[in-house]
Amino acid sequence: MNSEPPIQPVIMSGGAGTRLWPMSRQARPKQFLPLTGERSLFQETALRLSGPRFLAPVVIAGAAHRAAVAGQLDAVGVAPAAIIIEPMARNTAAVAAVAGAWTGRAHGDGLVLLTPADHHVADAGAFRAAIVRGAAAASKGAIVTLGVRPATPETGFGYIETGASIADGVFEVAGFREKPDRATAERYLAGGRHFWNSGVFLFSPSAMDAELHAHAPAIRNSAAAALAAARESGGVLTLDPAIFADCPSESIDYAVMEKTRRAAVVAPVDAGWSDIGSWTALAPLVGETRVSALDCGANVIRTDGPFVAAIGVSDLIIVATGDAVLVAPKDRAQDVKRVIDDLKARGRTDLL
Repeated sequence: MNSEPPIQPVIMSGGAGTRLWPMSRQARPKQFLPLTGERSLFQETALRLSGPRFLAPVVIAGAAHRAAVAGQLDAVGVAPAAIIIEPMARNTAAVAAVAGAWTGRAHGDGLVLLTPADHHVADAGAFRAAIVRGAAAASKGAIVTLGVRPATPETGFGYIETGASIADGVFEVAGFREKPDRATAERYLAGGRHFWNSGVFLFSPSAMDAELHAHAPAIRNSAAAALAAARESGGVLTLDPAIFADCPSESIDYAVMEKTRRAAVVAPVDAGWSDIGSWTALAPLVGETRVSALDCGANVIRTDGPFVAAIGVSDLIIVATGDAVLVAPKDRAQDVKRVIDDLKARGRTDLL
């Protein structure tokens, strides 16, 4: 392996974005929406993963979003190395297995950069620099993730605790910590050794293959076999549905990262990262012509449908589309997914 192997971005575009209902829907989930600017989160992701060491991206998505993936990439002038279709969702460990197998076949000495499609990064240059910083460790067999410097004591994020230093800004992982209570999150923030888990991974195909073989062999074997038997049509690769259906569904965090001794973290990453996990993660739009907020404070108001006027209210989420309106206190932002459960119970598939 050479000293600077190429980096193969693999964009995971399988998220549903239920907490951003009613704008985020099954047919057009949040990654395909222009929530932070003129481009969608998916387009932002594809554009920032470019540079001297970065290869053309691979996108792994569901069949329902094949046209959206191709169309949005074409709109920003990005030609993908491949679009790989999952016949059904099987969580991120299966995606990591497919990404590693595809990259190993196409670029034996390449590193896989596995990243969600629905995150926002304000400073793309700092983000790429963090990836390059972790590449040396990944080329030596580490499975590297990015640890974001926590700005607030968030209780909705997982945290990574740093251990011994491997290189400048790269550490062994002492442990992955689940979503903490408020007091624990405040202690993490004050201690300086815990960082938000970004869900971005950098690894060599051989390292991921070895860890899947050791800790999740059924996922490894099913994913590899589904890729080997995939059908190609129009530049799109569809994993074999019968084989992939038998693949266990588990996250890469549980299947590999919490068990492996290869885990490493680049920290701190200061790139203006956000997973856009709820409406409260979004800043107010400047110059929104379809919103009038009079004597209001600290609201999140979005509309792609009717004009919205609010008077004398604060700390609310108000989101309107052509067929639905959401109103909720900001401190109940995570409960939006309960609306999805209610719609399913009512049989209102037209609103999902």
